Amino acid sequence: MKQESPLPFLKRVFFIAFGIQAILFIAVAFKQINILPDSGEISLTLERYVLLLTLISIPGALKLFSMIMEKNKHPEDKNETTKLYIKAYLARFSILFLIASINIVLYALSYRQNFMLFTLVTFTAYLFCYPSENYLNKKEA
Repeated sequence: MKQESPLPFLKRVFFIAFGIQAILFIAVAFKQINILPDSGEISLTLERYVLLLTLISIPGALKLFSMIMEKNKHPEDKNETTKLYIKAYLARFSILFLIASINIVLYALSYRQNFMLFTLVTFTAYLFCYPSENYLNKKEA
């Protein structure tokens, strides 16, 4: 009995989540969606903490994935490796999704360029989160 690969599910999650965020970000950037009639004020302290959170979360999420995958005690067991891969992938992707969402909402509220740039940086980090069949096969072998 051959086990079904989780990659189609993870790719669907990737494209749906990234697509929704990209559409929302573009709509906010071109002012098709206005949360507030005029740009709101966000305190400088909040802006700095969110930017710091973003700077820490992106490499942290990527490193968390590798740390979880290194804890695989049975690399020869495909079921265990697949379960661990799904867990690590969803943890990494969820962190990046949350950070991108926070930056999009704050950009929509204030239209400060820092939030837009860090949203784009987070979208770039998404490229490192695309589900990889090669990585899963390499860890299974």
